[in-house]
Amino acid sequence: MFHVLNILHRLGHHVTFIPDNLADIPPYGDELQKRGIEVVYHPYLKSVRDYLTSHGSRFDAVVLSRCDFARKHIADVRLHAPRARIVFDTVDLHFLRDSREARLTQDPEVQLKAREKEKQEYALIDEADETWVVSTVEQKLLQGQRPHKTIEVVTNIVEVPGSSTPFSLRQDWLFIGSFQHPPNVDAVIYFVQEIYPLLRENLRRSKFYIIGDKAPPEVIALASENIVVTGLQRDVRPYFDNVKLSIAPLRWGAGVKGKINQSMGLGVPVVATSLAVEGMALTDHEDVLVADEPGDFARALIELYESEELWNRLSENGIRKTRAFYSIDAARERLRHLFSEEHITASRRKMEIPSPPMHSTNEPGTEFHS
Repeated sequence: MFHVLNILHRLGHHVTFIPDNLADIPPYGDELQKRGIEVVYHPYLKSVRDYLTSHGSRFDAVVLSRCDFARKHIADVRLHAPRARIVFDTVDLHFLRDSREARLTQDPEVQLKAREKEKQEYALIDEADETWVVSTVEQKLLQGQRPHKTIEVVTNIVEVPGSSTPFSLRQDWLFIGSFQHPPNVDAVIYFVQEIYPLLRENLRRSKFYIIGDKAPPEVIALASENIVVTGLQRDVRPYFDNVKLSIAPLRWGAGVKGKINQSMGLGVPVVATSLAVEGMALTDHEDVLVADEPGDFARALIELYESEELWNRLSENGIRKTRAFYSIDAARERLRHLFSEEHITASRRKMEIPSPPMHSTNEPGTEFHS
């Protein structure tokens, strides 16, 4: 979202950002403001509704990011910003993530949550003028259910500095991700319990770094001589400059995984599950290594850790693919198109076609731009 806001500003739009909790948390607000983006927060604002009541009429477009925040504000946006084009930015399809968790855990409460989230997200898609998803997989799913709605892909955006440290000077591996996100907690525990024991014989001197904020007690408890739980790191570049690879052993989730984009953009190859690379158009043994079973995942990690030829190929291809599809330059062209008169006119014409009722699928911040 930081990149989206910056790109829209550089494209000539006046951009206003309102955090849903109205909090001014350093350094994030300052970083936006010094780039020319208006940030509105408490105590200068008591509620998003108050702001919309006073200023909503001036906006041409409103992007509502994530399901829970979009549900909270979409009615007020429609009422108080009547000429604004409303975009629902899913970030990822929450119902898809929840339904996969339910399938893995066989938890009926999670399944119920997934069905409720599905209703909520489709209601937002119906109400919004346009919906953004991060992958063609999710785009096709929604287009199948809502063929006359405008569903567009705005995927992850990362910087692509590449790599300057050769294979011979690297060691160890890492996992990165916020532990406020339950799939990351599950992935790390699963890796340490099921896969890590299969690596000890070959990589007994190597360290595994677990990087991310708000690690729960069950993740902190994984720490040992060779497993380092680092907590939040403001600058992760030193880790990526020194490790041989990163891992994404995710067992459920949705969307496109920022941890994979980030690692590939830094020239660090990734070993991932097929679910983790979903929708990214990555080729096994060319851009990434893909493995789902513990034994296969361990063998893939060892192969990449020991093969300089394989490492170089994945590193170079990863940088190239990330630059083509996930870079700031790629996002700029995408957003330029989505905020063009040509696209908006075409979308309005599409919405004039009556949409037939559709059945539910089996698998089940707030930003203002003017």
